[in-house]
Amino acid sequence: MSTLWTREKNRIAMPTNLVEQIDSLNLPDGTLLDGEIWNPLKRGSWKHHSGISCKLTFWDTIRIGGSSVQHQPIEYRFEKLSELLNSASKDVSIVPRFEATAEQYMKVLASVKAARQASELRSGFIHGAVLKRKGSPRRDSNVRCVEHPDWLKIVIEP
Repeated sequence: MSTLWTREKNRIAMPTNLVEQIDSLNLPDGTLLDGEIWNPLKRGSWKHHSGISCKLTFWDTIRIGGSSVQHQPIEYRFEKLSELLNSASKDVSIVPRFEATAEQYMKVLASVKAARQASELRSGFIHGAVLKRKGSPRRDSNVRCVEHPDWLKIVIEP
């Protein structure tokens, strides 16, 4: 059975709607993926309660079957993530990737504004974007504010 953990290594009660979907992926034992669990109705409202329906979005691969891939280039890790989640279901997805261009930024910004207006929420579930240098390895930290020399986070103001 799959397990969800916080960045601080605290176990999270897996929302009931995700249990079967995650288990159906048949991930190799020891696989560790990085992502975020969220509630489509209100950010953060699920409060680690298994009865609230949530979605799970992944953006990186750390270990596959117990073997670390964190020092591999980001392109390799994303390719492996795509292979691992090739049969993902409606509530489990991979974060979209885009080339870092001004045109693409304007498209994302317009999408964020539309999502915020439609849902009448401050964040619209999109807080910003992270630009990652091609070829960059992971440099994990338990603290979110630690800077990564190959990654730049751009926050879209409310």
